[in-house]
Amino acid sequence: MTFKSTIVILLFALLCLLGHVSAKTPVGAVRVDLQYGEELPDKDPGADLSDPYVKLWVDGNPKQKSKVVHNDLDPTFYQTFYFLLYPGFQNLHFEVRDRDPGHKHDDLLGRSVINLNGFCKPAPTSCSDTAFAVLD
Repeated sequence: MTFKSTIVILLFALLCLLGHVSAKTPVGAVRVDLQYGEELPDKDPGADLSDPYVKLWVDGNPKQKSKVVHNDLDPTFYQTFYFLLYPGFQNLHFEVRDRDPGHKHDDLLGRSVINLNGFCKPAPTSCSDTAFAVLD
């Protein structure tokens, strides 16, 4: 599926830990600021609109979900999400979906994965602050 859409995500690595850790010990954390989407496809028949929301997760964490923005192809979210980072699990996944009440599955509008390796260096002062515009 190809369409022109943008979800802007600002990533802020918050915590970097040093030393040997087990697979269940977090090695850091990430804050995701979900801002807005542009020119999302319409999935509601006859309405030329969608009811978008975003599912986000980092490997090893539970999925989180944004609010639903009803009847909008250019939604604004302005929500913040926090995730812990575990050894070997450092991908940020997100899916943009169209909420369809009464249906078993919501329509998929787009998805992407961002590898978070390299955002967090071995000292808290060297963690990076990066903005992404993701096109699908």
